Amino acid sequence: MTKNKITDVVTKVVEILTPLSSDERRRVIGASLTLLGDEEAVQFKSGGKSESQENNDGFTGVHSRANVWIKQNSISSSELEQVFHIKGGVISIIAPDVPGRSSKEKTLNAYVLTGLGKLLAEGITEFDDKTAKELCKTLGCLDATNHAKYLNGKGNEFTGSKEKGWTLTAPGLKRGAVLVKELGKVSK
Repeated sequence: MTKNKITDVVTKVVEILTPLSSDERRRVIGASLTLLGDEEAVQFKSGGKSESQENNDGFTGVHSRANVWIKQNSISSSELEQVFHIKGGVISIIAPDVPGRSSKEKTLNAYVLTGLGKLLAEGITEFDDKTAKELCKTLGCLDATNHAKYLNGKGNEFTGSKEKGWTLTAPGLKRGAVLVKELGKVSK
């Protein structure tokens, strides 16, 4: 892109963003970068709130990107607190069990919860296999004999590999919301 075109684009963007508040500008730019596949390209810092904002439900301690997911899925603080312990920027999965009718289903759900933990803590959906496998062990759903086979039949809720790590996808985020709501109801 030539310098004149860049200047023209910047001028148009500034015109469009001028009537919006500072927070709205950040959200528009962040959403635009996400749609372009560049969500990590720009990070906004505004007095620490980009890392830990309060959502409409009054819940604090999660990354601002996670707040979007929380709002989109109408997840309450109490539902989230039944699954995750959030304190001082550290997110721990505290669910006593993971939903599922089989070891495979429980294993895949544990992987989805691991991805959600990373979203809540860091605003990213990438997670490593070691952490997810450790959660399976903790929740009692690790079937060492069939674990790799379960991951081969994982579907579309997360992508990647054991070696390179996993990424929670949009269907995985949706599944995660269902899991949080399900686990939140069990403990009510």
